Amino acid sequence: MSERELDSHKGENGKVLIVGGSPKFYGAPILCSLGAENSGVDLVFPYIPKEHVDEAKTHSLNFIISTFKEPMLTPADVNSILKSAKKVDVVVMGPGLGTDPKTQEAIKTLLRKIETATVVDASALIYTNTFPKITVLTPHRGEFKALTGADPTADNVQKWAKDWGVTIVCKGPEDIIADNDELAFNETGNSLMTVGGTGDVLSGFIGGLIAQGLRPFDAARFATKVLGKIAEDLAHTHTSLKAIDLATAIPTMTLKS
Repeated sequence: MSERELDSHKGENGKVLIVGGSPKFYGAPILCSLGAENSGVDLVFPYIPKEHVDEAKTHSLNFIISTFKEPMLTPADVNSILKSAKKVDVVVMGPGLGTDPKTQEAIKTLLRKIETATVVDASALIYTNTFPKITVLTPHRGEFKALTGADPTADNVQKWAKDWGVTIVCKGPEDIIADNDELAFNETGNSLMTVGGTGDVLSGFIGGLIAQGLRPFDAARFATKVLGKIAEDLAHTHTSLKAIDLATAIPTMTLKS
């Protein structure tokens, strides 16, 4: 992350729009938003179902919330989201969006038209291979195979990163991070991270780091390393963890990394 200017103003140190949530999944966009917020950005804009607003407000006093017109993302939301995307540094799309056909249609349109740097996670990964100019994909190994038809090897992850012109974070016991020119591996972490929501925190964290000036590849490599180290530290005192534990520990661990 770049050093903050002493005379910087609110919003100049990163603005992130989170598009996520559906009737079944309310926690995912909240965890993603917390990952972005705790990365150090100035402003986080969750775009979520209106039914989830009260829950989101209990987790942060700083979220600036907009809502879908229906209980899930639909094409009716596209224009509004595109306008919001122009006002931020990074969009994170996917956490908890679900599989409704109308949501799939909206995702395809948004990923075709968004011009802002975008992190694509979870539900948004499997519906299209058309992405914004600057994109980070964060599939786990099963999602990578569903998305590409290829086994999640390092060579294949980098091949598809090159073919699509994106950065890919292929999550697993060893994370594989690749873009057109670079390839890296992350071995931090442990089996406590298999709980739901850790990927949502990661996508928000990556988005927040990019919004603060890191290159997508560097943001992905740093975020996977830090969250893995947090899980390792928690394992000394916890027999289990929740994804929100990772999110709230980001500011302290970032200082150590």
